[in-house]
Amino acid sequence: MRKSSLLVLFLTVFIDLIGFGMVIPFLPFYAREYGASGTMVGAVVGIYSIMQFFFAPVWGRLSDRIGRRPVILISLTASCTGYFLFGIAHGLGILFASRIIAGAGGANIGTAQAYIADTTTPENRAKGMGLIGAAFGMGFILGPPLSGILSEVGTHHGLAGNLLPGMAAAGLSLCALTIALFVLGESKAPDVTVRSGLPPQFDRRVWKEMSHHHMMLAIMATLFITLLSVAGMETSVTLHARDRFHFEQIDMAYLFFFMGVIVAGIQGGLIGRLARALGERKLVAIGAASFTIGLVMVPSVYRVSLLYVIAFFIAVGQGLCYPSLTSLVTKASPPKEHGSMLGLASGIGSLARFLGPIISGFFYDMAKAPGAFYTGATLTAIAFAVSLWMRKLPLLTEKEEWTKSEAATVGPAE
Repeated sequence: MRKSSLLVLFLTVFIDLIGFGMVIPFLPFYAREYGASGTMVGAVVGIYSIMQFFFAPVWGRLSDRIGRRPVILISLTASCTGYFLFGIAHGLGILFASRIIAGAGGANIGTAQAYIADTTTPENRAKGMGLIGAAFGMGFILGPPLSGILSEVGTHHGLAGNLLPGMAAAGLSLCALTIALFVLGESKAPDVTVRSGLPPQFDRRVWKEMSHHHMMLAIMATLFITLLSVAGMETSVTLHARDRFHFEQIDMAYLFFFMGVIVAGIQGGLIGRLARALGERKLVAIGAASFTIGLVMVPSVYRVSLLYVIAFFIAVGQGLCYPSLTSLVTKASPPKEHGSMLGLASGIGSLARFLGPIISGFFYDMAKAPGAFYTGATLTAIAFAVSLWMRKLPLLTEKEEWTKSEAATVGPAE
């Protein structure tokens, strides 16, 4: 039953991420069509990640209290609504509203990861988390070309370019909702003793508790730093490839497809065996080192073939780091807090994805490729250093240690 639940969860996230991949690459284009300034385009794109920053910890904590399944159903309903609004948008107001609603709905990744944690053993945790990463990668691989085809078909028949992609994304989210509604079982019984109050990212008790657990702080810091660099890379590599190699959209599609296949292959097949052989902490260090090597090399290459070699290093880093870090979150927190902690990790990641393109774009404007990529390499080098420190820290997963720490730092739960 656990295997079938994991398969259903994979399909649910995969279908939903195809819808996400269908919308994101073309969102700035449609915003421009409706008269958005450059700043407004950035706001329309960035509001999605900001909503995830706010809602991912909320969904995670709520799933600890009422169960994973109802939260996943609620968030998929929001995603479906947001994509439908995107499809019918004929102005900035509805377009903006669609991204707010879709961002809130798309903040369910932490809850999906908590479901994985509920239904896997610690030894297989990284493999389970890799399924979510593989769903991400495959969704991004298939989403953009499908959206491009539908947009072209719609335009050929006199329809708005965003209508068919939006309706298709909404339909896919509806399929994911239907699968989850009828097939996905509950992985965790409701627990009303889970703390309530402020969302975890604004709850001083959570941060005070974490301050006594250096391992969790190290995990969150590494997650934020690596995603900050990766999100910036996704923007700067597009600018760099256009300026130096004169890439067009199809060339960028091939490059990101190449990276997506590698990430999906690692997270969908290899990560479990690697984690059992080496351990998650060593994989994080290897991934951060691979990131750093790739980013440092980018400004010095002038051949497209070498750019693909560099992309391989970056994709390996991405494939290793994220599932290993999310697996470590569950091993460094008590089971009753998995939803809250994974939601907090997802929210921190969303904040990094929002800030990364802004920071990378600023340094690219200041010093072109060296400014953007050396800054990213510095961040991943810091993440590598933190990962080495992380290997010396205990996980502190024993229930009695956490219970004692919670009593000493935050008192009884509300």
